[in-house]
Amino acid sequence: MKSKVKQMNKKAYIKLAIIAGICLLAIYSSFSLINNAADISRLKAQSVKYDKEYAQQVEDNDKIKAILNSKDKDAYIEQKAREKGYVKEGEIVFYDISSTK
Repeated sequence: MKSKVKQMNKKAYIKLAIIAGICLLAIYSSFSLINNAADISRLKAQSVKYDKEYAQQVEDNDKIKAILNSKDKDAYIEQKAREKGYVKEGEIVFYDISSTK
């Protein structure tokens, strides 16, 4: 009789362990699914942002190509060089140090 009771208890523990394992697996799967959905949403938003930046960069590149293929390219190059602080040979640069900012 004790043997049957022990077998029943052993079977009950095995069933309980299997149910607990299934529950843990379901909880883990749920958290993974939620985490992956959040990652996908974040990456889609990031993709839209990068697509906009890419389109803007292509537009800027097209404008610069148009300028460089035109007659005004020397003036454009000179303007960009001056913005970076370059001067022509023989020019004298004066800096206003009297102003306070």
